[in-house]
Amino acid sequence: MRILTILLPVAFLLPSVSAQKINDAILKKDGSRMRGVEITEFLLSGVRGKRGNDDFEVPAYQIIDVEWSDLPEEFLSARAAMGRGDFEAATQLFGAVTSSRELVKVDAEFFKIKAAIASIGADKAAAQTAAEHANNWLTNNVNHWRTPEALLLTGRAQRLAGTGGTAAATLKTLEERAITDGFGTVWLARAKYELALTLLADGKASEARTQFKSSGTSAADALKNAKTDKAELQRIKIESRVGEGETYLLEKEFKKAESFFRQLASSPDASLKAAGQAGEGEAIFLSAVDSGSSNNLRRAQVALATASVLDASAGDASAKANFYLGKCLLALGPDKEGDSFKQRALAYFEIVYTNYPSSPWAGKARTASTK
Repeated sequence: MRILTILLPVAFLLPSVSAQKINDAILKKDGSRMRGVEITEFLLSGVRGKRGNDDFEVPAYQIIDVEWSDLPEEFLSARAAMGRGDFEAATQLFGAVTSSRELVKVDAEFFKIKAAIASIGADKAAAQTAAEHANNWLTNNVNHWRTPEALLLTGRAQRLAGTGGTAAATLKTLEERAITDGFGTVWLARAKYELALTLLADGKASEARTQFKSSGTSAADALKNAKTDKAELQRIKIESRVGEGETYLLEKEFKKAESFFRQLASSPDASLKAAGQAGEGEAIFLSAVDSGSSNNLRRAQVALATASVLDASAGDASAKANFYLGKCLLALGPDKEGDSFKQRALAYFEIVYTNYPSSPWAGKARTASTK
């Protein structure tokens, strides 16, 4: 009994010692995981830490993300909410994260801002608040490997808040620092593309068209020597081409837009073909609404349905196609589509915000569903 009395306290102490062991991981762009490390510092150039008795630094351009070993339940739940597109829940959960490790708290704050911006939709007040929080994060984390993404998110929030001039300045800063601070060619292309979206939102069609061409060229040039980020660069290249067509829609040059997108739809590239088909359907729909032609609405439905089938990657082309298929039903109304037209339209909108929660069309679909 005396032996048990002596040993029991020791036995109860052992789990608490092992529970304190830090076992972080770094997920790299080559698909590998650097496991069994303790992350100790975030830098603009990358991540520093210890592995056993050895110090290490992984360059930022090699990193996709970091994985913490001692995550609070709120952080794990927030990540799960992000994965299923429930950005409002993710924002609240990330905001509730507490940790004894300062780096974990900084990461939670970053993801809270990212989730909040993804959930904005058409709420300009929420966008302004998110932009301010993102700016504060940048001020408090001057040299952080997530700085490029934080700048991009800040510019996006400022655009959604309707402050295009401020957004443009932020994105030009990112564009400049992509070169001077060595963020890499993918961040240069991202900055150019986001700036083009800002100019488009501000109604500057001609300037936006020039900027979309510039972002597409940057992405294409980067792809020639890219070892990582190839899928992202390809996406920017395609979306930049789509953006050019969107500038004609902004000018109500519907025939020109339709012709532009039809040319894209003839591409041998499957993603570009789907994007062109969706853009053509969008152009026909907007022209039909502008002229009041129900026959053209039927043409739009055919083009949009084709785009949805063609988009094997299930990307923005599918999201756009389903959104406008819903809009076509609402425009045609009960006389042309029967009494169930509204329910069917809502089903299309639900497809968009459920299956493509990160798409810019998700917010538009949610807004359309509430009208």
